[in-house]
Amino acid sequence: MGFLFGLFIGIAVSIGLVVAFARYSHVRSTRRAELLNWLNLELEKIWPYVNEAASDLIRSSVEPVLEQYTPAMIASLKFSKLTLGTVAPQFTGVSILESESGPNGITMELEMQWDGNPKIVLDIKTLLGVALPIEVTH
Repeated sequence: MGFLFGLFIGIAVSIGLVVAFARYSHVRSTRRAELLNWLNLELEKIWPYVNEAASDLIRSSVEPVLEQYTPAMIASLKFSKLTLGTVAPQFTGVSILESESGPNGITMELEMQWDGNPKIVLDIKTLLGVALPIEVTH
């Protein structure tokens, strides 16, 4: 009789632990989803400014490298259009790295998905005066 009673209590406790874990996971994921929704809304608001700043940074970083490695028959390589588009990236996941967090901060790892619509046009001008625009799409 004691064996059956212990078996019954063990099963009841394990079912209770599974239910408690499931509820805790649900509450935790709901909190993370609220955080991600907030971050995504804020990123959508500031995306036009981030897009402009990132495009200028990419242009100022890449164009000198393109000029440095330009082949002899090409006069210039310049971006005539460089924008990351109107669609902001979306945060899809967040995790807190407790092992890397110091005593005065929190280290977060964010997963991001970007289904953007960038518009990149590279103008190539040859020594013969021929201009070739190359457009990079998705």
